[in-house]
This record gives sequence, structure tokens and C-alpha cells, in this order.
Amino acid sequence: MTPDALIVFSGGSVAEKNPKTGETSYRSTTYAESDAFGTLGGYARVQAAALLARTYPQAFLVTTGKEGPDDKSHANIQAAELVALGVPRERIVLEESSVNTKSQIEESLRIVREREWRRVLFISNEYQIGRIRAFVEHLPERPVCDILYQSAEDVLAKDDPAFAAEFARIKESEPYHRRLAAEARGVAAIKSGSYRPASTEDKRERPV
Repeated sequence: MTPDALIVFSGGSVAEKNPKTGETSYRSTTYAESDAFGTLGGYARVQAAALLARTYPQAFLVTTGKEGPDDKSHANIQAAELVALGVPRERIVLEESSVNTKSQIEESLRIVREREWRRVLFISNEYQIGRIRAFVEHLPERPVCDILYQSAEDVLAKDDPAFAAEFARIKESEPYHRRLAAEARGVAAIKSGSYRPASTEDKRERPV
């Protein structure tokens, strides 16, 4: 069955100032950027969502996240990137209330209920899929829709073999291994009931 919506999880955003014009632009993070827990690579989620939007032309796309740079929401930055990649703006729904992965799930599912969608596809980096799934499995109430999970890297590797080779290199890096270890700790904490969201400082985007 075709998903009613593609839910694009935020992987952080950064502001860049043009040294010649002084103008500031905003974008999702690359694999060259991290937070306290390791590699981010949020733009891969946007790229994968744009490709899947072609596969599922009737599906809406939900971009997520409130707290981006300079009062720009992560959701709004993702939406602009999707439009630049050819996704019609009228297909995009902004979720601008969430502040972390858990609330991205909760707020996205609120939109799902309001719009009476029956099947959605959660899109994120490969490293985060296990934690997203664990959060969903431990929700107090069963979701009203079917949820599928999609690694952004699988989509991009299928579209471009050169990306597959580059991602294999990234997976061998120390920041990526730190991320995997942090995600594993997060999954274990969710299952034990001891999970605590990261601090704002720990989530701050920075070079790898």
C-alpha cells in the first residue's frame, strides 16, 4: 500500500553567512557536522524524502522540528530544501512544535490523527531508525496508523552507487561510531524506562 505521508525527521540545521553579501542562509546538517553524540547528516533525510516523493506522488511530506537557528524552525528549513529539490510546496505539512525525537513522533502522530491518514513512512538516518522504532513501541497508546521505517541511506544508495561508497567510508569514522554507541544507549534506556532527552547544548550542531 502507498503511504499517505512521508514523515521527515529533523537532523539539525545550521546558518551560513555569505562573506561577500552578508546574507544568511539555512540548511540541514551534513555528515561533516555532529552534535555531542556524533555524526548528524540530516540533509540525507531531505534528499531521500525528495526521491520518495517521486515514488509516492500522492503522499504528503511532513517536515519536523521547532528549534532551528535564528528562530527558523527545522521544519521550515527542511521544507525549503524539499521545494528546491522539486517537491511542490502544497504537498508539504510543517510540524513546528517538536524539540526532540520523541516529540517529533508524538507531534507527527497528532497530525496523522487530525488528517485521518492510515499509513505513514518514517524517514531518518540509518543510525536513528532503531531508536525511533523503540519510542513507537513504547508509546502509551497504539498508533492509529500503520508505520513503516525507511533509512535515508538505503534510498540514496539505491539511487546513486557513488553515495553507497561514500557512506561506507563515513561508517568507518570515529564520529559515526560514537553516534552508533549513543543510539544503542538510547534504545536501552527507552526499553528500561530510564530515557532522558539530551540537553540543548549537547544537541548543538558543530563540525565533526
